[in-house]
Amino acid sequence: MEFLAVPTATAASGLWAAIGVAAMLLVTLWIGLMGRRRWGTFDEYMVGKRAMGPITTGCAVAAAYLSGWAFCGSAGISYMLGWSGMWFAGIWTLVGIMPCVWFTALRTRELSAKLGATTLPELLGRRFGSKASQTIISLVMLVYLLMYSIGQLKAAGGTWHVVTGWNPLACLLVAVIVTWIYMTLGGYTATQWSMAFQGAFLGAVGLVMGIMALVYIGGPTGLNENLAAQSPALIKLMRPELPQLGKTQLFASWIGLLACPMIFFTMATGFPHNVSRFLGMRQLTKKDYAILCLFVWLVAGIPIMIDCAWNGLVARAIYGPALMKIVPWKADLADPTMAWAVGGIPLLTFYTSALFAAALSTLSAMVFIMAGNVSRDLVKLWAPKTKDKTLIWLTRFLLAVFLFLPFYYTLHRPPALLAIFMGFAAIGLGGTFIYVTAVSYYWKGATSLGVITACIFGLVATLWGAWGVMHKTLGMANMFWIVFFGSGICYFLGSFIGKKPAADIINKCFPKKR
Repeated sequence: MEFLAVPTATAASGLWAAIGVAAMLLVTLWIGLMGRRRWGTFDEYMVGKRAMGPITTGCAVAAAYLSGWAFCGSAGISYMLGWSGMWFAGIWTLVGIMPCVWFTALRTRELSAKLGATTLPELLGRRFGSKASQTIISLVMLVYLLMYSIGQLKAAGGTWHVVTGWNPLACLLVAVIVTWIYMTLGGYTATQWSMAFQGAFLGAVGLVMGIMALVYIGGPTGLNENLAAQSPALIKLMRPELPQLGKTQLFASWIGLLACPMIFFTMATGFPHNVSRFLGMRQLTKKDYAILCLFVWLVAGIPIMIDCAWNGLVARAIYGPALMKIVPWKADLADPTMAWAVGGIPLLTFYTSALFAAALSTLSAMVFIMAGNVSRDLVKLWAPKTKDKTLIWLTRFLLAVFLFLPFYYTLHRPPALLAIFMGFAAIGLGGTFIYVTAVSYYWKGATSLGVITACIFGLVATLWGAWGVMHKTLGMANMFWIVFFGSGICYFLGSFIGKKPAADIINKCFPKKR
């Protein structure tokens, strides 16, 4: 069968992409300027006035979840592997971020207000009455979030390369600077508003793009016919012929397929950059909560499932294996090249803008957490007399540092396959923090010792497991189960052994029902 040639950048595609991305960045910059008026103290800089409504919060939560992995890297998995890649690429976004909303939204807002906490580590530290747990949680989050943030800029850089042919340095640098400006000026409020705008935009683009791709290829029948003509393996739902060790275990065995929904469930509920979006939310009525759920679903449910997973398959049907020869972007070019094929420059312009929105929204959520982890959860915790003005300027400086680190790493050592690299961080974050955060919200018996041992085990197991997967001595699914069950054992065993929080803390966090 004949494939389309991989498109090359033109002056027109570069111009319109630049206009689209510039427009998106200008809107977020304006939002940052407006957000500057909404805070006066360091606490308000970190969490606003706890007045965010359900629509803004819902779109922002969805944007935090829909990273460069979801909007670009997932398509690379299904492009490489066919239908079997769907288990890890996007089918579970049908459930998506909803477990996070169900289990953590209301409790995060409730506990943060009761305990006066402005960051997630601070909330958990006060939940256990333990400076040590707050410190350990903060440091472990830093490591995981740095890993996860690297992938955001690779996704944006790869798309920019396809559209313009330019070196991604200039565009990524501008995007990072604009992100720093609106976070620096507006703090939590501007970051939340900017993410809400970005989330709504990328959800709409994802839905339109996914539908256009299916129509272009002739629906599921046309898609399967094209894939089968290349290789019957591309339409198999499981690939037992692939190696059982390394990253392919997720697609080659039942233990791998069973791990995929658990990975998505734990990362949705355990991701601190998701859960932290609820810190500044206002107290919700039942109607508000229903609106919150609806908007999260509208942005992060079916639209992104269609875009994430199907588009990689459509790209494979259109271009064959040709994308694998384009170094260093390779399969991660599936989404942008597919957009060009099915919708020309107009759709590609919208996709480029949406991809930058997806990457920057998740990046800004994580960077704001990392900066807060140092200024609030380390400096303010151990030097409580530090002035607000000093903490604000320290946080602004740290925002620049934590934006620069993934920017530098992405330019010099971009990960080979975005979804796998970010999957390591997702396994660690989800497998550890589902206990540390979600379970601790509801279980009175949790203790600081359980949290600390779970965090330390989870981090060590994740780093060791990632090394084993990359060197093909361990399957990626087995890595998840080790992190998930091991962190759970440490959490519960440590909680049974450890000292319980003081009675006044328990009564505040778990008031008796009348």
